[in-house]
Amino acid sequence: MIEGAPTTAAKDAAAKSQVFANAYGAFDAESGAFIIDDVLTPRPWINVLSNDRYGIVLSQAGGGFSWSDNCQLYRLTRWEQDLVQDAYGRFLYVQDVEKPEELWSTTYQPTRRKADYDQVRHELGATTFTRRFGGLETRQTVFVPREDCAEVWLVEIENQSDRPRSLRLGCYLEWHLGGIGEWHREFHRLFMESRKHGNTLVAWKHPGLTEHVRKELEVPERAFVSWNGAGEITWITDKQEWLGRSGSPSMPKAFFEAVSESQTPRWDDPIAGGLAEIELAPGETKCFVITLGTAPDEAGALALSGKYDAAAARTELAETLAFWQTKCKGAGIHVGDDAVDLLCNTWLPYQAIAGRLYAKCAYYQQGGAYGYRDQLQDSLMLLDWDPARTLLQLGRHAEAMYEDGGVRHWWHPNTDIFARSYHSDTCLWLAYGVLAYIEATGNTAALQNEYSFLSRQTEKAGEIGSLWAHCLRGIDRALSRISPRGLPLLGAGDWNDGLSHAGIDGVGESVWLAMFLFDILTRWEPVLARLGQDEEAARFRAAAAGLKSAVNEHAWDGEWYIGGTRDDGRPFGSKSCEEGKIFLNPQTWSVISGIAPPERAERAMQSVREHLVRPFGALLLHPAYSNVDPYIGYITRYAPGLRENGGVYSHASTWAVLAFAKMGDRETAMSIYRGMLPVLRAVDNVELYAAEPYVMPGNVDGPDSPYEGRAGWTWYTGSAAWMVRAARRLMETESAVG
Repeated sequence: MIEGAPTTAAKDAAAKSQVFANAYGAFDAESGAFIIDDVLTPRPWINVLSNDRYGIVLSQAGGGFSWSDNCQLYRLTRWEQDLVQDAYGRFLYVQDVEKPEELWSTTYQPTRRKADYDQVRHELGATTFTRRFGGLETRQTVFVPREDCAEVWLVEIENQSDRPRSLRLGCYLEWHLGGIGEWHREFHRLFMESRKHGNTLVAWKHPGLTEHVRKELEVPERAFVSWNGAGEITWITDKQEWLGRSGSPSMPKAFFEAVSESQTPRWDDPIAGGLAEIELAPGETKCFVITLGTAPDEAGALALSGKYDAAAARTELAETLAFWQTKCKGAGIHVGDDAVDLLCNTWLPYQAIAGRLYAKCAYYQQGGAYGYRDQLQDSLMLLDWDPARTLLQLGRHAEAMYEDGGVRHWWHPNTDIFARSYHSDTCLWLAYGVLAYIEATGNTAALQNEYSFLSRQTEKAGEIGSLWAHCLRGIDRALSRISPRGLPLLGAGDWNDGLSHAGIDGVGESVWLAMFLFDILTRWEPVLARLGQDEEAARFRAAAAGLKSAVNEHAWDGEWYIGGTRDDGRPFGSKSCEEGKIFLNPQTWSVISGIAPPERAERAMQSVREHLVRPFGALLLHPAYSNVDPYIGYITRYAPGLRENGGVYSHASTWAVLAFAKMGDRETAMSIYRGMLPVLRAVDNVELYAAEPYVMPGNVDGPDSPYEGRAGWTWYTGSAAWMVRAARRLMETESAVG
């Protein structure tokens, strides 16, 4: 047995503290951390570490990338999205000088050497890699401090052998220093430069010039990488010098041949390759810190680079972990089901806050922008324990509304990069979110908070109006777009963006949108009455009555509500359709909104049971579309059973949980909820499920896919926040029954 290896008693104790094990790892029962013992997971299993300024995507193999402020617009390190190889990242090498051929790394990538012991601990706010190789153990913890625009690697190396060890260490990353679209490396590398300052390397990209104007673009921030506690660092800043002419990151030339410290950091393919040497006596452990981050200028970069020595890093790590534990346990979910309670008080709120509100990024999808619906809905999860953060987010969305009540579909904060929304529902989400805030807090005074509107002409802030004025303009915009039959026009999609072509001619109708609007009007009406706005309350009441009449006259299909009508006048989501015969959202929202008479609500949800409920959630529609339909939209481009095209779209499936719970059918609600839980799916069949067991996927393949039950894109989904809210509803129904 290798000296220092865990004893049998220690292994037994660790095993007892772990729950919901699968073939690759298990949860720590106390902290919720997921501990990976086999790093060759079916897909990259990642952590997202972020503090609203700086972020990292980090896989169990060490792959991923870093960014400052915006994961699309300013990536620090080079990365390519490859689910199979997961080969780009920020790496740390270890080499025994006496046995140079035994080069390995503190993560599985890039050397891909099998370790004697390998464990990855993903937890809320940090990831720790522990590896043992040839009598040496490395422990590398990566985290993002609560405030600083940086990431910290706290590294320990322990000599568990009975002989002294002379070690060569090396860190390696490729600079990107720009936006996701700057893919032409041979061009963009020409603008990069770096400069060494002892154990710190500072890098930047020279600013561009505005076309036809004698003006420089904004000077980019200074990025840096710094070592603290590992002796003198030799910096190699050219990729070819580090790797060799035909070398690879798995066996870099820098560890096998003498290399000279780079003298031409502006002319070559820019990397940050740092080399250090340390000595370890038998049984000795040494600790050092590597910091990677950004600052507005070189002086700021150098100041931040020296902030974290081992003691400071340990202190900040402890406080960061405590911060995230406290923040996520604020959810206070206690349904009485261990799997539900575990995720709802750890990873699901963490996913919504760190992944969606802060990072706006994941492995599968790198947004960087606020989506008008997206982060607004995410913030509603916080109403029960941090309503001030919800109100802050609502204010941000208020200022992304135009004077006519339209909104930006998404936008990158502090830039002029955005997309206008041509969807029919986006104008309503502010009114929905503000209403939820008022119902939770009773703070009607917030309706008088003032925010700017956007001008359509200038795309800048213009008229100032109250929060209520913003909500009202969004509502009035929706009410002004009603078909002759009294149903809302669909436009370029309702909540379902994939219905992108069903209503672009201004004829197609959305039944779900009628229900959503009805819900908003009926819940606002008593609030307005309490505020003495009787005329407005009466107008809302009359509009709601008209929607209810139109839905029940024109949208009932005998056993369920249709999805809507297309520009060519034909229905979709109807029993008359060969494909896309039944849609989930009109059925669930007929109950959630209360627009359906009781007998129709019951029959619609029975149809959901019969046609849409699967062991792993409720399908968004069924059967899937098999051919592109220019009168439906891009949803029909997806392979059958994939994502919105006949898969479980997790966001919508949470609404099925809410609908069944509201009807008093807690058994079905709980069954759907548990069927969606990644922790249980991975226990059941981790190879099929494939994705991380600790965070929600945006979708799961449906029955029209050959991979039915396989998880799709994880982390970047609004379903995490909705799962927490649905769990709270299940708590309430249990209390009511009790």
